[in-house]
Amino acid sequence: DLGTMSGNLVSYFENLGTSTMNKGENPATWMLNVLSEKIMVSGVNGQEDEPLDFAEAWENSSNKVDLQKQLSEAGETQDPNSKIEYNAEFAASWYQRDTLMAQRLVTIYWRSPAYNLSRMVLSLAIAFLLSSVFIPIRSNLILSEAEMTSLLSTIFISFIIIGVLSITSVIPVSLSIRDMYYRHKAAGMLSSRSVGRAFAVAEKRFIIISSVLFCIVFIPISGIVNSPNQDLRYRVRESIAFWGFFAFNGAIYSYIGQLFTCLVRGQGTATILASVFIGINNFFSGLIVRPQQMTGLWQFTYWINPGHFVYEGLCMSVFHNDTRKVIVSEGSDYYIPLGCDVTYANSDCEVEVHTYVDTFFGGLFHRDNIPRDAIILGCILFAVRMSTFLALKYFTYSGK
Repeated sequence: DLGTMSGNLVSYFENLGTSTMNKGENPATWMLNVLSEKIMVSGVNGQEDEPLDFAEAWENSSNKVDLQKQLSEAGETQDPNSKIEYNAEFAASWYQRDTLMAQRLVTIYWRSPAYNLSRMVLSLAIAFLLSSVFIPIRSNLILSEAEMTSLLSTIFISFIIIGVLSITSVIPVSLSIRDMYYRHKAAGMLSSRSVGRAFAVAEKRFIIISSVLFCIVFIPISGIVNSPNQDLRYRVRESIAFWGFFAFNGAIYSYIGQLFTCLVRGQGTATILASVFIGINNFFSGLIVRPQQMTGLWQFTYWINPGHFVYEGLCMSVFHNDTRKVIVSEGSDYYIPLGCDVTYANSDCEVEVHTYVDTFFGGLFHRDNIPRDAIILGCILFAVRMSTFLALKYFTYSGK
């Protein structure tokens, strides 16, 4: 019997000469700490002091005698009413076990401000820094081509930066949780399903919070939904769609980071895989290399790249019906594709934003593709989560 609030346990060790337990200290943690202490006791027959052997001290203690007596009495009586039995291997159902594990991991996340609070603050800071550049032009009804391409580039940079922040910060946290799971897995106390679900639940709310914080700052300050032909309700719908794809992006980066930590042994290898993913996502999402420029074999990387569907969803959510004007100068790469050489021969021409964006991406980004993009991103997330479950189930790298 450990006693009330582990009082018997504490008294036993303190009587052996260990350091006393501080007020509010966890008895289990304190016990593990004092077991590593070097306590000197008098030697036998007046010999020099020698380190205390905790195992020998237990063998010679009255506590062991009392425990053996209680066990003998329990074995002799064998009261059927005292027998502990369950109808299943575990006392709680699988759903209860998974829920408790998820709640525990959520608590661990809340108690990790270095991870989550910093992520929230950085989301706000990055959103303000990127969007504040457009404060002087946010209400303009006529934009230069440079200003328009800057808007498209900033949207690209925003989801890439937040994605990189998500995947690089989640790897060390996931690694520590993974190693904890390996120890419990060896003892038969946790299943891969419980930890896999807990990973998703704990990360989900912070993905939503960080994406909301970013969008409520970035969207109004940058003015990306300030088309004159749109009322407030329409702008809110566009903003929600933009947030949805932004949240998708954060989820994909975060959950892929978790997958990498479960697939490989150490943080270094997981970080290398994350760097490869980041590089591919940057290059083939549709800005650095435009969709119309990816032909032949390169089309494969474009169509399997989640960044492509995120970027298309973000741009088409806010620009598909934008009637603001863009001034295109002669000599621009898009002067002839926009038909300016016919309508405005040898002079600058004005086209609507949605027309310019359509030409900018070679006519391959469409508003009608938004449902498809959302479905594909959902499928990618599902595949990543299933892969994480399988990695947790079949791979065990830690020897702890």
